[in-house]
Amino acid sequence: MTGSSSLAGRWPATTRHAVPTLAYAELRRLLRHPLTLLGPALMTAVLLGHTWEWPQDSFRVITAQMVMVWGVPAFFAANLIGTAAHRAGTDELLSTAPVDRANRTAAACLVALGPFVLACLFQAVLLRLCLTFQADLGRTPTVWEMAAGPLCVLGATLLGTATAHWAPHRGVPFAVMFVLVGFNYIVYQGSERFLGFLVEFVLWTSPVWTFQEAEGSALWHAVYLLALSLGAAALAMLRDSVRRGFWLGIGATLLLTAVLSGIWQLP
Repeated sequence: MTGSSSLAGRWPATTRHAVPTLAYAELRRLLRHPLTLLGPALMTAVLLGHTWEWPQDSFRVITAQMVMVWGVPAFFAANLIGTAAHRAGTDELLSTAPVDRANRTAAACLVALGPFVLACLFQAVLLRLCLTFQADLGRTPTVWEMAAGPLCVLGATLLGTATAHWAPHRGVPFAVMFVLVGFNYIVYQGSERFLGFLVEFVLWTSPVWTFQEAEGSALWHAVYLLALSLGAAALAMLRDSVRRGFWLGIGATLLLTAVLSGIWQLP
């Protein structure tokens, strides 16, 4: 009984409290990373340099601009932090730590909530300013349209972590980002634009250049982005957790959700 009590006393310090403690430390590292700070700085610069003359352009700035301007730096910031030990050649030192890789990966995934919350607050303040100063947006964007940017920031951070755990090699993150940007560019040209990440929810139509709703569901697009984001987290956990079957099941469920919501969002 004494031995069991002693083990129970050590349990919280090594397992139950490990993930929150690691997550707090990793969150501080991530939020202080120059690339993490670059995202909101670039977004602010875009807003200050925007003329706010045309409603479609203004609508895109406050709904979709964050996807590239903030999401791309968030991806590389998470990847650099995730590969720091590998690049420093200290992977073997981490293997002797009392906390296993699965807990460290779980903590890294939880950290993605930090940039996501900041992006949500940024969007909320931006919308409030637009309404206060009566910026011409054509119409007030819905919460699902405003959620596209923060969800892409969340997904980019989680994908950066997953990439770091599966392939912590030079050039891999650039190849991943090249594929993602290329995919978005291809689908952006046709009616499948909602399968991409940077999506225009309103369009100009000729010949009179009128403000028109884009065909597609912003609600299902948000579900689609969320499923892809959480799928990146499941992919990261699959690499390091001993419960491979569990994370394969979670990943398969999220993949099915992404496929169905991807279909339902299309015109």
